[in-house]
Amino acid sequence: MVNRYIDLTTWHRKNHFEFYKGFEQPCFNICLTIDVTEAIKFANKHNVSKLFTLLYLSSKACNNVEAFKLRISASGKPYKLNKVHPSATLMNNEELFSFCNFKFDEDFENFIHESNKNKLHELAKPALSEVENREDLIFYSIIPWLSFTSFSHAQSKECQDIPKIVFGKFNYQQDKITMPISVELHHALADGLDVAKYIQAFENEISTCHEIKL
Repeated sequence: MVNRYIDLTTWHRKNHFEFYKGFEQPCFNICLTIDVTEAIKFANKHNVSKLFTLLYLSSKACNNVEAFKLRISASGKPYKLNKVHPSATLMNNEELFSFCNFKFDEDFENFIHESNKNKLHELAKPALSEVENREDLIFYSIIPWLSFTSFSHAQSKECQDIPKIVFGKFNYQQDKITMPISVELHHALADGLDVAKYIQAFENEISTCHEIKL
């Protein structure tokens, strides 16, 4: 994990950063629906997890959008991470969720293999018994039972700068599969345009996932 502090004197977001960083609730949230047809077809064809396929494609998109790698240090300075990784909620047999951290790997097969191992390891423990606080994560909430149109997160000042993404229920419409998605970012570090860049990158990864070599 490599951090690079941003020079506020030359940063184009300096005014926006200083304006929003002190807000009690500085995050904004955007919800929309995306077409995940190709990703689901790919996962079914290769008999791999639909969730892990989407996490891989989304994580690849996040790593290609600068705003998703920006954080704020304890001293209040903005910095950029070299790489970010997904951390997702997974349901156990008691209908409680655990946080499971995954290591993003450009190699799809490696990512799927390691993610399956991490899932088994995490779900074998009591839910939330060991919560690892890391700055290089993207928080994912998985709610496959609901087609939501708005979303609100529990707030903690300790992790307001970490992007939060929510995946909802698959909706099957003839030959098309859609999914609601929520994206929440810290306004001192990002704007609506950055959400649009992520969505565009995510949709591009989905539409070209058939090119992944297995």
